[in-house]
Amino acid sequence: MQTEQQTWVCRLQDCPDVEDAEIVATETGRPRQVVAREREGALVDGYILQSIDAAQHTAVYTWVRAGTAGEVTAYLLELLAEVCPAERAG
Repeated sequence: MQTEQQTWVCRLQDCPDVEDAEIVATETGRPRQVVAREREGALVDGYILQSIDAAQHTAVYTWVRAGTAGEVTAYLLELLAEVCPAERAG
């Protein structure tokens, strides 16, 4: 069974020195737990999912870190491992 893609409005907020932004994303199922967004000057901002309104198809993300793509990716993966630990086999 294939899940239908849905359009979500994602609000990215609380990033220092950058205005809050809204982006439109097409997702299969619910929005992602983390988002990385490129900024001018080779910086990347990392955001974590704060809340979802499934009826309105909106998601709010809160800024957690800025840095190089590698730094932000590593940090977001670490957060995901804490929030969504791998299930144990058997």
